[in-house]
Amino acid sequence: MLKLFLKTLSKAFYASHGGLFLFAFYLLFGIVEASQLISYHKTLMLLIYSSPLILFLVFSCWALYLLKCLFFVKKQLKLESYRFVFLLATATRKTQFKLWLKLYAVLFLPILLYAFPLIYIGMVYAYYISVCAVLLCILTLLFAVSGYMFRIINYSHVPAEVYLKTSLPRWNKPYWTWPFYYLLKEQTLMLVGSKVLSFALFNAVMWVFADVSGDIRVALIGILAAVLAHSMLIHALLKNEVDRLSFVRSLPITLSSRMGQRIFVLLLLFVPEIIFYIHRTGYQPLHIGYGLLFGLSGLMGLQLMLYQVKLDQDQYLKWLLGFFFVSMFIVLAHYYLLYSLLILLGYLLYFSFFYDKKDLREI
Repeated sequence: MLKLFLKTLSKAFYASHGGLFLFAFYLLFGIVEASQLISYHKTLMLLIYSSPLILFLVFSCWALYLLKCLFFVKKQLKLESYRFVFLLATATRKTQFKLWLKLYAVLFLPILLYAFPLIYIGMVYAYYISVCAVLLCILTLLFAVSGYMFRIINYSHVPAEVYLKTSLPRWNKPYWTWPFYYLLKEQTLMLVGSKVLSFALFNAVMWVFADVSGDIRVALIGILAAVLAHSMLIHALLKNEVDRLSFVRSLPITLSSRMGQRIFVLLLLFVPEIIFYIHRTGYQPLHIGYGLLFGLSGLMGLQLMLYQVKLDQDQYLKWLLGFFFVSMFIVLAHYYLLYSLLILLGYLLYFSFFYDKKDLREI
């Protein structure tokens, strides 16, 4: 049965997330020179052990990745071609649990391959408590998802008991709130993961360049990292627009109102990062304006890229790399204001002259 799972569930998972794994591999190994690769990862692993907060953020990322694996398997089980999986209910509890544990260990393999040298470095440098925490985290995550899958297979027919009944008031949802309701109800994990990653990357940038933290370019690089952390969230929003909200074009909503709604959604989505940015930069009005414009234009740039690549994730990841390097160079060269204004102008021109002419079904 395990071979069947590996040929179906695990193969489908890695095939559908190939672009994401290539992107992660490039970030970990492609941006560093071969001669510095070992020392770079050794420093990175020691950095993970240096603070309980950083270690907790790493554990959070692992948990989010395993939740992604869990949601993918649950989604596959809804397909008719995977109904055979429910035949596992005839096997013993121990057999089922071992099978799910082995499957999720295979899906968790990219994390495990990095966790082994992480544990080794921790043992060499006497971070024994942290190493125990790493082992405990991995085992807890794998056992938790395996037990949850056992419950799905064996008890999915049992209705859940409702202990507290509440009646929430119903109210009309304004047009501009639709994207937020979609994120909160159907992309909760992605929303939380994006925010956690955003704050983690911003803090990492500020920590690495702590000796020159007064330079606005450092904070803008942190904003750039936060923008890239929202890349999959922007992809989900546009996909929802194509799949479910294409009828909006037939509504009596002017183009200016529609454009204003888009900009307002992006602005609200990025408000927590802007507040954090303002706090870290010392409440300087000029820096606030630069950060707000740069962050908002970065999210607009992600949307424009998605329209260009027609929601192709593999192409999108390649464009993200180019966007990162170009934006980094622009920030270092002090052209961030002109760069932000050009993206903003391009965004406004696109939605003024081309958006209504584009067939969303082509994306």
